[in-house]
Formats: sequence, structure tokens, C-alpha cells
Amino acid sequence: MPATIAELRTGLADAMSSLLGVRVYENLPDAPIPPAVIIELQSVNYDSTFARGSDEYRFSAVFISGRSDDRTAQARIEAWIAGHGTGSVKTAIETDPTLGGICGACRVTEATGLQALDRPDGTSFLGTEFTITLYA
Repeated sequence: MPATIAELRTGLADAMSSLLGVRVYENLPDAPIPPAVIIELQSVNYDSTFARGSDEYRFSAVFISGRSDDRTAQARIEAWIAGHGTGSVKTAIETDPTLGGICGACRVTEATGLQALDRPDGTSFLGTEFTITLYA
């Protein structure tokens, strides 16, 4: 039986929980507390292989570090964006590209770089967004 979207999101959350000190939100929180990551489904491309072999799922992982004027926040984001190392999001997810056997493969394909993320209440955080592609 193929994995559900919720199971894929939980698999990503489990992989990212290895990044120490990061709160992982599988659902959009009203008021995320940094450092945190929010996992969101972006799109589904059905029939990526013939005869319903697999579908392609794209998730975004929005990481928020801290106040936009905080040097520590910027350093934390740069560690997340790195292609390798203990703080690397790419390494955390691709260490087990099947997410414990629930998907055929997954890859972190893009990071947006440093961004100011503004909340409606006027709070500004520094963050970055990753694109993750899964096949299930």
C-alpha cells in the first residue's frame, strides 16, 4: 500500500528532528516558535512512472531561525543550507532516502537562501525554504 501524504510528511519530520533544537511542525502553526521548520505539501505529479508505479510529491520545508537582526540566526540558517555536515538539512533528509521505507526516494533539490519572513503581527524572522521531492 502506498504511503499517504500524512505518512510522507511525518517521515520528513522524523528525518529533520535530528537537527538539534529545531521544533518540527507538520501542520501550519498559528505562532511558530523558532528555531522551527514547517512542512507543507506543494504539489503532486501523478503517474511519474508508468501504470501507477509512483507519484512525485513536492514538499516545502520553511525554516525560521530567529529575529532578522540576529547574527546567530544567520549562522544557523547557513548551517542548514550547507550541503553536508551535522546541521545540514540535505544530509539529515538524504541519510535515509526512503524515509524508513515509506517512499522510493527523496531528495532535497533547492534552498532559497536567507529571507526575511514577516508575520501579520509585525514580527520579522530570518528563514529559508527548502524544496524536497519524494517518489512514492
